[in-house]
Amino acid sequence: MDRGAEFRELYDAHRTAVHAYFTGRTGDRWLAADLMQETFLRAWRRFPELSGLADDGQRAWLFTVARNLSIDEHRHSRTRAAADAVLRAEPVEVAAPASASVLAAERVAVVAETIKRLPEPQRVALTLAAAGGLTSAEIATALGVPAGTVRYRLSLARRTLAEALSTYDDVEQ
Repeated sequence: MDRGAEFRELYDAHRTAVHAYFTGRTGDRWLAADLMQETFLRAWRRFPELSGLADDGQRAWLFTVARNLSIDEHRHSRTRAAADAVLRAEPVEVAAPASASVLAAERVAVVAETIKRLPEPQRVALTLAAAGGLTSAEIATALGVPAGTVRYRLSLARRTLAEALSTYDDVEQ
C-alpha cells in the first residue's frame, strides 16, 4: 500500500473523533476543523514514524498532539483576550486640533507680556522660583528679605498671571 493510501486510512479512522474532541474543547466547530487540520498535518510530517505504530499507538499519538494544540489555542485565546481588554481600556489619543498650538502660543505671549509688566520684586521672585527652581527660603537668602515677603511676592505674581490668562480665555470663548 502506498503512503497516501495509508494516511487516508489513518485520517478516515480518526478524523471524526479528533474533530469531536476539538469541538468539545473549543466550542467552535470551525476552530475545531482548523485544529484538526493542524493535527493531521503534523501526522503527515511524522507519518514514517507514525505508520510503524499499532492502531492504539497512532490514536494515542494523534490525541497527544490534539491535546497540546488545544492547550496552545487556549493560551493564545487568553492572551488575545487580555490584549484586547488592555487595548479597549487604553485611552484613545486624539490629535490636538491645529488651532491648539496657535492658542498655546498666544497664551505664552500673554504670560510673557504679563511677566514684563510685573513690579520688579515680583518678577525677580517669580523668575528665581520658576526658572531657577529655588524655594522661597533660598530666594529670601539670595535677596536678603524675609521668606514671608518672598511668598507674598510670589502669590501676587501668580495671581496677576492667573487673572491675565483668565481674561484671555474669557475673550477667546
